[in-house]
Amino acid sequence: MSDQPLPEIRPDVPHGARIWNYWLGGKDNYAADREIADAVSAVFPEIVDMAFKSRQFLNRAVRHLAGEAGIRQFLDIGTGLPTMQNTHEVAQSVAPDARIVYVDNDPLVLAHARALLVNTTPEASPSTSTPTTTNRNASSSRPRRSSTSPGPSA
Repeated sequence: MSDQPLPEIRPDVPHGARIWNYWLGGKDNYAADREIADAVSAVFPEIVDMAFKSRQFLNRAVRHLAGEAGIRQFLDIGTGLPTMQNTHEVAQSVAPDARIVYVDNDPLVLAHARALLVNTTPEASPSTSTPTTTNRNASSSRPRRSSTSPGPSA
């Protein structure tokens, strides 16, 4: 995890991650986010359905990889705000020993991930990253418990 200070949360300024959270039925959004989200969905009504279908695809892919493919390590890049059926929840529902590293370049997302994961599984950890630091951070942000055989990752 990073020792960066928590970002200032501006509820009066719409934020992309909170807008997406709203479309997915999450609770981590404000009136400014909902206003913009509703305006976008008024001109592009398919966006909400697309958000759900995107999440459903992620869940199917993770479930398949953890189950049928036997993957036990996951790297979730561009994770966004936690909503429903997060990667660690889906993977660990199939394989309780699955380990997950969440990576995002948004400090707001990292703050939420820290809060979400503080009292959950030790096999999931958040990391902040930019396109040029993803590989470095993914390799240094290991879940708190390590495996003797790293195996394949997804």
